[in-house]
Amino acid sequence: MIQTRPYEFMVAYTPQTQWIEKGGIKLWLAFFFIELGAGMFFVASLLGSLWAMCAGWFLCAALGGGFHLLYLGKPLRLWRMAFSSGWKTSWISRGIIFVSLFLALGFIHMLLAKSTGLLVAADVFAFLTVIYGGFAMNYVNGIPLWNTALLPVLYVVSGLWGGAEVTLGVSLGSGAIVAGRAVEEWVRLLLAGYLLLVPVYLMSVRYTSSAGEVSVSYMLKGQHATIFWVGAVLLGMVMPAFAVAQSMVLDIEAVSVTFLYSAILSGLIGDLAMRYLILRCGVYGPIIPSSSRA
Repeated sequence: MIQTRPYEFMVAYTPQTQWIEKGGIKLWLAFFFIELGAGMFFVASLLGSLWAMCAGWFLCAALGGGFHLLYLGKPLRLWRMAFSSGWKTSWISRGIIFVSLFLALGFIHMLLAKSTGLLVAADVFAFLTVIYGGFAMNYVNGIPLWNTALLPVLYVVSGLWGGAEVTLGVSLGSGAIVAGRAVEEWVRLLLAGYLLLVPVYLMSVRYTSSAGEVSVSYMLKGQHATIFWVGAVLLGMVMPAFAVAQSMVLDIEAVSVTFLYSAILSGLIGDLAMRYLILRCGVYGPIIPSSSRA
């Protein structure tokens, strides 16, 4: 990692640490599980898979919400963020509202399993839940790796793709082959979007500013480059793409179940790795131009 001495803060390229080191690790995991669970609920609801909807709701509430509460540190004061005027300017506050409404409406729908209106409302807030993490990071103007319109788009695609992958696993595990074939189309489409978005996102950041160039260079060639090439690329892109290609040649029933589940797990690990790198490699540009420092 780029190291800076205290007196070099914002004079040299300064890495952000609050959202990825020590307690910040919880926010990384919170964003991942919240978006994965909400994305799974959203995709499963379109396919009518109640079991997958329940699993997605649980992932979002228990793991995503749990890590988020641990990160915030004062769970009993959480309501203040949602009901104060902070929602007008804070994406974290808006996110708490989105997640809370999604979980409440989703739970009531699953309990009744009849109300179309509740399901539509739950899906709206599930989608907002998937997208809010990208907007929360995009709102930070000082970090070019985050401050790009492509980041929320990337997070939506990766959240829905991860949700579709887990929904596929649940469908196959429960013997719902028809639903499995339907969600497989979602997996193919979302994977194609993810494979396109990642390089476009990195190239756009690379040519936006010198700090963006440093972030991308650090991600591709720095200390954590192994995480990118092995985790994000090999496990998160190549392995799922190979599985999708095989399922297009063979019927999904003919593909090894072990291989399919390995590809699903690989894709999730890759998504988690990519999110880690986006948080870890975000740097603030120096406030004093290099010519002035010379």
